[in-house]
Amino acid sequence: MTAEEILMNKILSAGSAGAKKADLRKELGEIDSALEALVSKGEVFIDKRGSAYYCFHQSHYVQSLLNTDPRFRLTYDMIKSVEETLRSSSKEVARAIETLAGNVSNLARLVSERGVTATAHASAAPSRTVSISDFKGEFDAALANSSSSIGWVELAKIRNDVCAKCGLSNDEFYRLVGELTGQYQDKYELSTGGGEGVMVRGLLHGFVRCI
Repeated sequence: MTAEEILMNKILSAGSAGAKKADLRKELGEIDSALEALVSKGEVFIDKRGSAYYCFHQSHYVQSLLNTDPRFRLTYDMIKSVEETLRSSSKEVARAIETLAGNVSNLARLVSERGVTATAHASAAPSRTVSISDFKGEFDAALANSSSSIGWVELAKIRNDVCAKCGLSNDEFYRLVGELTGQYQDKYELSTGGGEGVMVRGLLHGFVRCI
């Protein structure tokens, strides 16, 4: 079996409770490459529960959200109710379809919010208060002042300096970091880890360095 197949079986066997990422790494060793591949194919979802990250097979993720997220359960129950109305009353078809479409949209937003970033919500991106060029200047200065001997710096440390100088919220900071590192891929390199950061292909990247 390939590394992806072994990892998939472990996550699948965990059911709706999910497999703790730290436990998977402890049992299987290096899993980041295989896990990233499974996430990119939509076969595995990663969710933060408390202070730990859990991995869920696609067939169990919805049930996990029903068990832990009251907003998700409420929307799901509303959709089921509308479906029942559609089956029982042809007179309300037009109104039910409109309600169903709105609830499906809300459900999709709730699911997508859990995968965008550990600290930001995709449904309500804040307006920019500084230009990307001004942000780059402050970001580079903070990065240079905080660089370790190996060059890697935790984004949370840079956030404290830049947000204090520019008056940015945490959400604004990480949105601008994602835009900056995407625009200047030849200048910055992100690495997984850390307690907060930017989500890239389903994995939290909390460290940065200049290339």
